[in-house]
Amino acid sequence: MGKMVRFLIVLSLSGMAAAQDIAPPAVPDLNRDTEEGRVRERNRKEIRSFLAQLCLVRNLPSFEVIIRGGNGLATEFYQVILEEFPENALKRCPADFQELVVVKKSKIQEFLDGLEKNIVWPYMADEEVAALLFKYGLKDEEERIARWVTSRLGFRKSDTPAFKARRIRELKEEMEAGKVVVPENIGEAEEMEDGEVMEDV
Repeated sequence: MGKMVRFLIVLSLSGMAAAQDIAPPAVPDLNRDTEEGRVRERNRKEIRSFLAQLCLVRNLPSFEVIIRGGNGLATEFYQVILEEFPENALKRCPADFQELVVVKKSKIQEFLDGLEKNIVWPYMADEEVAALLFKYGLKDEEERIARWVTSRLGFRKSDTPAFKARRIRELKEEMEAGKVVVPENIGEAEEMEDGEVMEDV
């Protein structure tokens, strides 16, 4: 696989790279017993779910492109991302988060249409996304969510690309149905016993 794909894989494994020089407003300390506090917690829950499903979607091309007999091109990766994008999870997120992600997603289509040359999201975060995550108190949870997803998948080196792609879709469906929920307090991620999600690609 080409250097671009290797680059995307490394970024995907560790979660999106942190944006630099961001100074968003301070996050208010809200009591969960207030309506405002309850709304904020619901928003945080839905954003966590979206981030986890997005992590699954951005890992999927590493296996799906192989299954399709592709060449490992960035366009092939982003085409799969658009096809599998977690739309339902996004619709449950707060409006400002939805609006920003829709803009970022449109850039992917522009890239596929040849109208956008430089694109890294969702393999790397940008300042706008990072600022919104800070607003909802989720700035430090993105990498933990990625590690939690890796742990839930539990891939082994002997697993085939077809098995991995199927398992990713299964977990995404389980999350969409509410059968699997991202823990509210993920905590510090533990080291994986079976290696990273795409170590053997």
